[in-house]
Amino acid sequence: MKKTIYLANPYGFSKQQKELLLPPIVEKLKSLGAEVWEPFERNNQQDFSKPGWAYIIAQADLNDVRNCDAIFAIVVRLVGH
Repeated sequence: MKKTIYLANPYGFSKQQKELLLPPIVEKLKSLGAEVWEPFERNNQQDFSKPGWAYIIAQADLNDVRNCDAIFAIVVRLVGH
């Protein structure tokens, strides 16, 4: 049975970063035999015009964190900050 990795990352907030930076990371983790749970991909079906959307996404993310086997976090430090 494949182990699940929750891929915590800030890249989903930017279309360019999501399209350019995330795919190679996801593919590398998959090549190690893992199932990758990428939160922006898993929660992209939410209707952001409805009240409570942020809470719904936060609860889904929390549920994924609780149910995954591991967390791989991408932490970005802005130079000069």
